[in-house]
Amino acid sequence: MKKLFDRMIGSLVFKIALAIVIVETILLGLFGGYYVQYFGAEIDRRIAEQISTPGRLIQDEQLKVSILSDAKQMKLLLGDHLQQAMAIGFDGTIYHAIDPLLIGSSTDVLPDFPSDELRPNMTEPALFTVDDVDGHSIVSITPLFSLNANQPFMYVFLKVSTKGLEESQRQMQSVLLIGSAICILMTSALIFLFTQQTVLRRLISAAQFVNKIQLGKLSSRLTPMGRDEIGTLERGLNAMAESLERRTQQHQIAQDALRDSEERFRDFTLSSADWYWEMGADLKIAFASYKFYQLIEEINGSPQGQSFDKLGLTSEHPEGWHYLQRRLDAHMAFQNVEFSWTSRKGEKNYGRINGVPVFSLDGRFNGYRGTGSNITAQHRAAEEQQALQRQLATSQKLEAVGQMAGGVAHEFNNCLAGILSFAEVARAKIDDPERVKEYLDHVISLGERATSVADQLLMFSRRRIDQPTNIRVQSIFSEMEKLLLTLLEHRIELQIWSDNPELYTRVDPTQLSACILNLAINARDAMPDGGTLQISSRSVEIPPLAQRNPDEDEDTYPEDVAGEFVVITVQDTGTGIPDDIIDNIFEPFFSTKEPGKGTGLGLSIVHSWVEESHGFINVESIEGEGTTFSVYLPRSEAGGETTLHVDEVDKFPGNGERVLIVDDEQALRTTARIILEDVGFRTETAKNTEEALSLLSAAEQDDPFDVILTDVVMSGRSGPQLVIEALRSNPRYGVVFMSGYPARSRKELDKLLGNYVFVKKPFRPSQLQKAIHDALALRAERQKT
Repeated sequence: MKKLFDRMIGSLVFKIALAIVIVETILLGLFGGYYVQYFGAEIDRRIAEQISTPGRLIQDEQLKVSILSDAKQMKLLLGDHLQQAMAIGFDGTIYHAIDPLLIGSSTDVLPDFPSDELRPNMTEPALFTVDDVDGHSIVSITPLFSLNANQPFMYVFLKVSTKGLEESQRQMQSVLLIGSAICILMTSALIFLFTQQTVLRRLISAAQFVNKIQLGKLSSRLTPMGRDEIGTLERGLNAMAESLERRTQQHQIAQDALRDSEERFRDFTLSSADWYWEMGADLKIAFASYKFYQLIEEINGSPQGQSFDKLGLTSEHPEGWHYLQRRLDAHMAFQNVEFSWTSRKGEKNYGRINGVPVFSLDGRFNGYRGTGSNITAQHRAAEEQQALQRQLATSQKLEAVGQMAGGVAHEFNNCLAGILSFAEVARAKIDDPERVKEYLDHVISLGERATSVADQLLMFSRRRIDQPTNIRVQSIFSEMEKLLLTLLEHRIELQIWSDNPELYTRVDPTQLSACILNLAINARDAMPDGGTLQISSRSVEIPPLAQRNPDEDEDTYPEDVAGEFVVITVQDTGTGIPDDIIDNIFEPFFSTKEPGKGTGLGLSIVHSWVEESHGFINVESIEGEGTTFSVYLPRSEAGGETTLHVDEVDKFPGNGERVLIVDDEQALRTTARIILEDVGFRTETAKNTEEALSLLSAAEQDDPFDVILTDVVMSGRSGPQLVIEALRSNPRYGVVFMSGYPARSRKELDKLLGNYVFVKKPFRPSQLQKAIHDALALRAERQKT
């Protein structure tokens, strides 16, 4: 019974019937109430008009006031419910009444008489209701005026009971409501029957059709019975059934194809040399192909349910698994993650995996799918190739060393030949001081030339210490102008200019000068018949690659540079560089000069130094017209410009300070001792670290040393190791390092150079003396702090 009731309540027929009843009830309430109120108000209006009529007619003198004493006439006018009809004077005296006993009396004898309504200023009839012992009544008071009077001389008072009228009104309202209800019910029945015939039957057919579709009878069809909305629904359901039938057939075909595809994939994974794997959203292995499963099972058991870092594999990169885990956590693809493992035979093998994240249609992360491969053969082939490349590089280095040895030997032999010759001549002319001084000046000049060759070799081998400072490019131009004028001779016109004199860059000023000097010498050699050499500077802002003009030559700037740069341009009007060799000009030992006129290191050194300074160099050349080298160096802000003027002071005298000179070269110990003792320092020498530590320990109590002057590289323990041990026992020492190349202890020396002094070999006497003074100053500053 309950199921039948629930089925009835849930049916569409019941809902439509209930909806019609509710709507009709609302309409009945609205329109029935409106008409009841309307007819009630109309009855009230007519009653009021009826009871006011006698007074209005007496006021208009169409009736005599004496009619108020005729009870029959008044009942004919107002009906059987008339209660009172009187003519009352302005003083309250009753002159006419249907009750003869009241004539001549006053209204005061009447209970509940509304005396307040008889107002002297009353001009219009008054109509109101009263409640008394007789029930609900309507009262009408009409004022009567004499000719040209401003106030009434008499009032017509009429009182009618509404009891009968109300009963009549209720009967009329009841008849109206019952009639409206009958009309509404009949209308509802007709609407329901019409809906049943035109809508419900077709909807029930559509519902039965949908049930058939749910049961899988996709061949069922409806018969559309019209062009209305339900007909459109019926045709739509037929189209849906056809689409479902077609899609079901396609789905079945796809299922069959998927089954075949899975079987093929299974066959491929079993026979493929590569691996296939899949992991879920928890980043644990959910599927592994046979080869991958076999590999992991051999070294660490089943891979099922394990993360990559738990499979027993070893990453080939220190950050390998961390990199992979970051990509996995971010749900990002990864490629070429290499790892290794050791087989049961003890052989080391290598593999590589790739993976892509998998997302559902709603964007939910479902895990990863990827591949892997055994790259052991490729890895071993690469190792063999690297070994061959190292052998080739070694042979090329030996060949380069042979070429370099020839060039360096030529340069040094020339210098040594001149030094020995001038020394012999000076000894022969020992009695002629002027000639001896001239020959010694030549010796010094040849020594500086040999030093220049050594500096270029050290720069080429990266064994020279750069000391970058914030320098103004224009000041470098000014310092070099005199030297360049001498170097270029009178056949070449020198032009130096700058777009902005306040251009700064942070580099080693000596290296920048050497760079410009090398380019200027090459330009001079390219203009044997004279010409013009322009050296200029300007600033340029290089935008990032993505913001560059597509029409701009893409070879102008490297792809990975951006920002503000200082451009130093060296332009000549010489012979130019042939196109077939312009790509080789920066190679070490490559030279187009005649044998004996160049080592081929100049441009190679310039190129290496510019790159180490985080810049780059461009070259443009037109054969027969000239060459332009453009050196791009990062621009810096103004301030902190440093200029060395060591050679301006001849001597830096001492005041008896003790200096320990440590060097494994006897000649250098002797030279340094003479240079320092000549200006007032007291010195002792040691040939190695052990001897130096013994001297420091012996002198600690009586007369301790003030400064340790030590070579960086010595046989046995190095200079930095000596300084570290000496300062551990007594931190008051001043320290000066001297070296031709700081190689073995570069890291230690880099730490000490911030607080201690460095002087490069070979050095001038004033340079060594100044270094000692700087070390004493640093020691004094440390003692203050």
